[in-house]
Amino acid sequence: MIKKAMQPPVCAPKVEEFMLKPEYWIEKIGDAEKLILNNKEIIEFNKKSFRKMKFKGFEEWLYDLRKYPKKITKEKFLNIMNTYSSKEVFPSKTCYDIHANKIPETVKKEVLYQANFDGIPDEISVEWGMLIKREEVMAFPTDIVFAEESESIDLNLFQLTILPVGSPVVILHQSKNGKWYYIQSMIYKGWVKKENIALAKNEKEIFDYANSDKFLIATESRIETEPNPFIREISNIIFQMGDKIPLIEFDKIPESIPLGNLHAQSAEGCYVVKIPIKDEDGYLQFKLALIARSNELCEGYLPYTRENIIRQAFKLLGERYGWNGMFIRRDCSQFIMNIYRTMNIIIPSYTKMQEEGAAGKSIKFSGSIKDRENILNQLKPGNPLHLKGHVVMYLGKAANNHYIIHSGAGYGIKNEDRSVKPVTVHGVFITEVHQLLMSGEKSYLEAFTTAQKFQ
Repeated sequence: MIKKAMQPPVCAPKVEEFMLKPEYWIEKIGDAEKLILNNKEIIEFNKKSFRKMKFKGFEEWLYDLRKYPKKITKEKFLNIMNTYSSKEVFPSKTCYDIHANKIPETVKKEVLYQANFDGIPDEISVEWGMLIKREEVMAFPTDIVFAEESESIDLNLFQLTILPVGSPVVILHQSKNGKWYYIQSMIYKGWVKKENIALAKNEKEIFDYANSDKFLIATESRIETEPNPFIREISNIIFQMGDKIPLIEFDKIPESIPLGNLHAQSAEGCYVVKIPIKDEDGYLQFKLALIARSNELCEGYLPYTRENIIRQAFKLLGERYGWNGMFIRRDCSQFIMNIYRTMNIIIPSYTKMQEEGAAGKSIKFSGSIKDRENILNQLKPGNPLHLKGHVVMYLGKAANNHYIIHSGAGYGIKNEDRSVKPVTVHGVFITEVHQLLMSGEKSYLEAFTTAQKFQ
């Protein structure tokens, strides 16, 4: 007897309950466990992405920080800031805060003042640092949400991305009040809170940590270190899918953290990991912390297979959409980036850069519906598909329909009078490609611009 679900799932049209399990899609792949690329090939793939991004002029969205110059000119720095953080791009129109209240002009002027444009020297000597907390990267040095509409307070115009604990950064500038740094990371540039960056005495200690050859990869949506009431700096540190967490050698595992305290936690049932903190002078140190082995973690990277891509994607099903990493969640491009990062495939975090700058093979969509379906027939599950301002993941074909999974706003349904009803999702969901976009202008299939194969 089949047990009836207590609460059947809410699904988009043509999406059935059995499609919500990764096994359904994996079983349809003939070579699901076959390596797409081996470790050596992945390293070469990543190098190609870095080279391609530099060639296209996108280096600041995928930067090999080991090659960052020791000094840059004021002119160069202003050019770096120009994309998101200049006076010219600061919003002149009315914006709304997290409470849907209009932001006063005095507040806007203060935010611009804190950007400290008049404090930029003619030549900047760069400093090195490392993030000690998962940190939002902002276009301007402020915590205030700047939303375009009073209804869209979940879309902060100033939030650019989010960076994991242990991210190396180049420090280029400081806000007027000294509370924010302007930084360049591997995947983005912008303002971060000074309190969450530890200064490094040299580059070596940063890259030795970041390039550790013994590490864990977070393979579920999010995990955290175990709480330690005696060492606050290592407690409840959040990692998300794809984050790398260095391990220590087995013979260096302590009896407990801290030692000699009968209320301290031991390493039994845990991994002992190395966490960056900062000392009283603001400089980088490392302390040991515990992560429960019950979390979904991988010792080293996951093998780069179709099965692993799909399994990782389904671990995020139903999660809320998080614009540029808001709410400790993901937007469409981070959904793709985090999944591939678990297998050491490094791609940019911004949709435009993923489409134009990542290595691999690109296939342009054009022509009729049939022509576009023929392109889908050439793809494998896990391939990203781009449309204007959005990216999705191809899942495969079922009952002659093609399906995708993505972190998106929603879709449209035609009413009897042929008007379109927008359906809000704002989360990770599965859609059939003939489904209308939320705007109702066209279907997802008609909107696709490029398919990508990361191999």
